[in-house]
Amino acid sequence: MKKSTVIIITTLGVCLLSNHANSASFDCKKASTWVEKTICQSPELSKLDDAMAKKYRANLNDGANEEDSESYKNNVIIDQKLWLNFQRNTCKDTKCLKREYEEHIGEKTDSNWNDDLDSSDLPNKNAFGEFSKNFQISIYNLDGQRKNTLQDATNTLSINKVDNKPHLSVIESDLVFNNLHTCGIEESIATWSRNHWAIHDNSQDKEVRLRLYPALYQGKSQLLLKDVDYQFSSGRCGVRGYFDGIILERE
Repeated sequence: MKKSTVIIITTLGVCLLSNHANSASFDCKKASTWVEKTICQSPELSKLDDAMAKKYRANLNDGANEEDSESYKNNVIIDQKLWLNFQRNTCKDTKCLKREYEEHIGEKTDSNWNDDLDSSDLPNKNAFGEFSKNFQISIYNLDGQRKNTLQDATNTLSINKVDNKPHLSVIESDLVFNNLHTCGIEESIATWSRNHWAIHDNSQDKEVRLRLYPALYQGKSQLLLKDVDYQFSSGRCGVRGYFDGIILERE
């Protein structure tokens, strides 16, 4: 009798430990969105979500070693929010979720997802159009001192449809930075990859990639640019220019 009891308790303990190991980082009883419910129903995704949360906490803790720890932590928080809203939460299937998690936590590098698209995978109307952002830039003198006045500037990017090819688009962009440094994209073909547009350029010695994630963010249709490996800006940007992390609003 005692032996049976021990076996039952031991088995129960193993099950509890197993469930805990595969649990998501949030309370699944409060899951409300399709993404959250899907993560909770999948042991694999739950495990990835838990790994993501551990990496996020570790990144926050790393801020204690930085000179400006508060600024560092704020950037970590902002990056996490952008990843959740533009990348994870725009997925519509488990394959997309798995990719976003694996790349985010560093288990897998960039992969090209242009395979077997059907009508449900194709971009909606908000993934096309004109995107822009008005702001002010600083103009510096040769000695590095900023002038007393700021200059108005506008970043623009257009995503244009390709006839009879709904999974393709033509992208053009002009971005402006301090001291009038710029970044530009001239009529580049992009392919839809489940939750984002992807530009692949093989014209240099190695392939460089830019991703463009459309999403409803803060009540507006917006677009997040991600420069994979931070190489796409090479040859396209001035000294102060970059693509990664740029957010534009759909007009």
